[in-house]
Amino acid sequence: MEQNTIMNKALIITTTGGFLSQFELNNVKLLQENGYQIHYAANFGVPIYEVKDDTLRNMGVVLHHISIEKSPFKFKKNIWALRELVRIIEREQIDVIHCHNPNGGVLGRLSAIFSKRKPFVIYTAHGFHFFRGAPLKNWLFFFPVEYFLSRFTDRIITINHEDYYRAKDFPMRKNGKAVLIPGVGLDLDKFHASSEEDEKIALHIRSTLNIPKDAFHIVSAGELNVNKNHIVVIEAIAKLPQKNIYYSICGEGPYRPQLEEAIKKYGLEDRVFLRGYRNDMHYFWHTADASIFPSYREGMGMAALEAMACHVPLIVADNRGSREYLIDGVNGMVCRPSSVEEFETAILRIYEDKDYRLELAANALWTVDSFSLKKNELVMRKVYGDLPVYKVPYEDKADCPMISVIMGVYNETSLVEFEKSVRSVLNQTFKDFEFLIYNDGSSVDELNVFIESLEDMDERIRVIQSDENRGLGYALNRCIDQAKGKYLARMDADDMSHPDRFAVEVDFLEKHPEYMWCGANCDLFDKDGIWGDSSRPKVPKLEDYLKFSPYIHPTVMYRACLFERVAGYAEERVTKRCEDYELFMRLFKLGYKGYNIQKSLLYYRVDRRSYHSRSFLDRWRESKVRYEGFKSLGILWPKGWIYVFRPVASALIPSSLILEMKESVTPL
Repeated sequence: MEQNTIMNKALIITTTGGFLSQFELNNVKLLQENGYQIHYAANFGVPIYEVKDDTLRNMGVVLHHISIEKSPFKFKKNIWALRELVRIIEREQIDVIHCHNPNGGVLGRLSAIFSKRKPFVIYTAHGFHFFRGAPLKNWLFFFPVEYFLSRFTDRIITINHEDYYRAKDFPMRKNGKAVLIPGVGLDLDKFHASSEEDEKIALHIRSTLNIPKDAFHIVSAGELNVNKNHIVVIEAIAKLPQKNIYYSICGEGPYRPQLEEAIKKYGLEDRVFLRGYRNDMHYFWHTADASIFPSYREGMGMAALEAMACHVPLIVADNRGSREYLIDGVNGMVCRPSSVEEFETAILRIYEDKDYRLELAANALWTVDSFSLKKNELVMRKVYGDLPVYKVPYEDKADCPMISVIMGVYNETSLVEFEKSVRSVLNQTFKDFEFLIYNDGSSVDELNVFIESLEDMDERIRVIQSDENRGLGYALNRCIDQAKGKYLARMDADDMSHPDRFAVEVDFLEKHPEYMWCGANCDLFDKDGIWGDSSRPKVPKLEDYLKFSPYIHPTVMYRACLFERVAGYAEERVTKRCEDYELFMRLFKLGYKGYNIQKSLLYYRVDRRSYHSRSFLDRWRESKVRYEGFKSLGILWPKGWIYVFRPVASALIPSSLILEMKESVTPL
């Protein structure tokens, strides 16, 4: 076959899932222009920024949910995240890592150290925690860590001059260097002085927010945390006698309860509002008469630049970020972050003097051009131009089969049952498929000999051998890596597919492009024959994930392109025997949809007398998977906790009682 090249792969790592779509989409485009497939690893369960999953999916970004935390002191979660990152790097054959945020930078570079691939490493420091005037504890902890990890970094990108001059003195890899960029890039086509149409939209937004026409509206944007220091503005407004000053804080974060308490304490519930996420800030800024950014620490402060570009006068706290673009009294006003009095004075000055605030806003416009997306892109093109290019051959898939059947086999106890399972695939009425069988380090000699002979049974069978047992998730991922089909059909080594299973599932997926996979119902059988059936809801909803996995795993057929967008099965030991459950919850979280065909298409082998029998360890693992999944989906409280402990509780119930309960609801 004709030999071509596949894309190189870049892994972007952040702590929070919405960071990429909020700040880094242009860099994704630049990497893709350089021939890179983009993988994105983050904690999608942390709601700091809006996660634009559809945008990322449409751009072809492969998403990996990991357990990374913003705090470096949450050791257990971060150790798990580190292991996950190393596995991603090696499994996906990552060539370049671009990590962001302090803890993303730490774990991203540690994963590069521990992986066997040794990828090219870029770290964007969106503001070092050690800076002029920072607390001593920041210098004692963060500086040594950053200094050490810089030895394993090829490029350190900084967004302000103070960090740049410090990074230049760090030891880096051979040919490593520090780079200064003008922030993450301000889109001046999106953020600009208001047009007549913008003003109409702004007036409509103000009315929906119950902001009176004659009110003075102040807007802040950013995560709700201690560092952003919104509390100082609330206290300043509380001291002002003017009652027509309104304040909107746009953003989300862990400090919301404290801010709500302060608003209530000062009796400002009718004038100070936490607006949550806003995906319309390019319009929202036009509702503002002034904007305030009182942060103790900022690497740059892109939201402040957005406000300036929208011709909104600015009040900021003095920090290294605001020093990059603001001159006190020229294009904005600067206050000490801890001074309620200075913020009170600044608000009053801009409130009372319309000419002054218009002058500040006009002067701000010439400032923002230096921080534009175009200026950022010029620098980042040079950075990505230094990346290594790896050429990897692959086979042209012009003559690919429609389906790739994927099966993992480990120490199957009955060759008779195994052979029946294989033949149920080979005897499908739909013939256009390949059959990938992964021998997951089986130690049964007779089984190994039989597996080796399978390729002689049918030319569509391909056997993948492994000397080590790595688990079903790993086995299926290796099959997915080598699969050539448009669809991926799951199959277990002791079940049997109905003869028309593939035909029915392919027909459904061809007719329903809105679904990324489909499953079906099944017949339950053992050595004595069919003894029951099992069904699942047509289109599983959120609550359907509570009781059990809403898809019967060996009945499922996926679109292969799904695994070009998201990571495959989890390979961690904790997901053993519930790899499918974890995957389906993750896919649901990312917005993908599946469907269950309301027809039995599989004979599912389950011993009637030992139905639901699993070891206590397996039950405990399932409880942990449920906990993490329910937490990510937002269904942990209150009902979710009951189902978290359900697997462990069922281990304590006699099998005979479970069978009796099952038979009372299942037709035989």
